Amino acid sequence: MIILPTNHRLSLPIPHHDCRGFTLIELVIVLAIFSILFHFAAPTFQNIVADSRMTTQINTMATSFNYAKSEAIKRHHNTVICPNDNGSCARQSHWHNGWLIFIDENFNRELEQEEEVIYVEAAKKNIKITSSRYRKRVVFRSKGYSYGSNASFIFCDQRGSTNARAIVLSNTGRTRIADKQSDGKDWQCQG
Repeated sequence: MIILPTNHRLSLPIPHHDCRGFTLIELVIVLAIFSILFHFAAPTFQNIVADSRMTTQINTMATSFNYAKSEAIKRHHNTVICPNDNGSCARQSHWHNGWLIFIDENFNRELEQEEEVIYVEAAKKNIKITSSRYRKRVVFRSKGYSYGSNASFIFCDQRGSTNARAIVLSNTGRTRIADKQSDGKDWQCQG
């Protein structure tokens, strides 16, 4: 039997895996690349969000027009859609404060206390909605027509006239969405 002195120990070999992390220089380079990519992608992302917001608002108003038209036909009575001013029809043609739809029992296009409000839409944020010809009311008759109410409802956001869109309402009560005016020019956003 061989006895080794106690001051000599056998060391077991420890396997060394080739483990490495990022160096500070590599990390700075990766962060620089991501910041450059984000710098170029952020405006595109903001445009996507703004387009989505505008499309949602346009679809909401178009649906409101279609609802008012269908209620006029169903009830055999005039319905009126007008800009909302704290539960009554506004005197301005600014529709971004929301709108309401009511049954016009006495055919005067004004919301009276005894008339039924069938829909109220809340105010719109970040989008201005104005009407051409300064339309303050749209009336749908019992046949679904909107005689004398033809107009364009122009939607503008912070991007201005180049990205403005509109709902065009005809006398027959039909709505369509247009990116440009009939002459090919951009819709004009009002100050």
